[in-house]
Amino acid sequence: MQHRPTTILDRLRALRGLLKISDDEFNSFMGTYAALFTDSPESTRADYDNGLPAQGYKQGSSTELEQYYKIIHLLCTLGSVEKMYMPPVMDERQSVLKNQILFERLVATDLDAGKGDKVLDLGCGCGAIAEHIAELTGSTLYGINIDKSQIDKAWENPNLVKPNFTVGDFNEPLEFDDDTFDAVYAIQPLTYVTDLDFTCREVSRVMKPGGRFVIDDVAALDCYDRENEHHRTLIQHTRELTAFGGFWHYKYWEDAITNAGFEILSSEGRSAVAMIKKEIALYDKYEAVFSFLTRARVMPRKISAMISRMHDNSRSYIQAEEEELLTLNWNYVAQMPA
Repeated sequence: MQHRPTTILDRLRALRGLLKISDDEFNSFMGTYAALFTDSPESTRADYDNGLPAQGYKQGSSTELEQYYKIIHLLCTLGSVEKMYMPPVMDERQSVLKNQILFERLVATDLDAGKGDKVLDLGCGCGAIAEHIAELTGSTLYGINIDKSQIDKAWENPNLVKPNFTVGDFNEPLEFDDDTFDAVYAIQPLTYVTDLDFTCREVSRVMKPGGRFVIDDVAALDCYDRENEHHRTLIQHTRELTAFGGFWHYKYWEDAITNAGFEILSSEGRSAVAMIKKEIALYDKYEAVFSFLTRARVMPRKISAMISRMHDNSRSYIQAEEEELLTLNWNYVAQMPA
């Protein structure tokens, strides 16, 4: 088995999928931004120091979230993020896709899984990360995802075991027996949990003794001040660009992990600024091309509108990371007692 990154053919298929989107689906997608990313919960370092509990993402795994991901996955596949995450900078000289591959090698090492082990991917998307982790570790991969269209795509992948990938919701009890998995990982989906403590406890329930839990997700940093209007604007723009829901200081994540019975082996943030700059440059070109094709009446207006909506305010994210207000890639490696 050879892991295959996104190809030109994948991008053409994504474009075909976008062209097939109905007006009703387009209007639903454009409306999801208000439903998903307005008044989203925030739990800052000041909240943590004052003993306030984390605020869960109240929308949870909603119909709007399904509608959003059905189309955003196609838009992301046009670029370099078919896997639906922006990797931290592993090698600034390399592409986004290459940095994803390098990062997934690190995840595979942190999982400490091998042949015969069972590994669960929470929020598995189309299974592209799982395919690579299976290749790197020799493990048997499982995955759950709320978006049926992405699970359908995972089922088409001959390198994945079809019955192991199902529509599922990590805001509900996981449909696996106790002590099922040797390792579990989640790369940037858990921002949609309604109760971080509950989800971490469910992971610990299905984990075998000694199993590893690896998380990479958005986290608020010490400098973020919710009372600062400039800060709030940058975070809101970044939220809409990168599609995160709940926004919690990394200490809240650490507490949820340890409260579930795990021992944290490492907890650190990594920047993705160099990667997002590469992706912004690509989508700047897309915006120009699709805008021209729309004016020439070769392409329907909704394609250009969807790309512009996703790409709006992209430079606010760079500023937010450079001002150390957040990171998209706070990485936690935790282990259940043996």
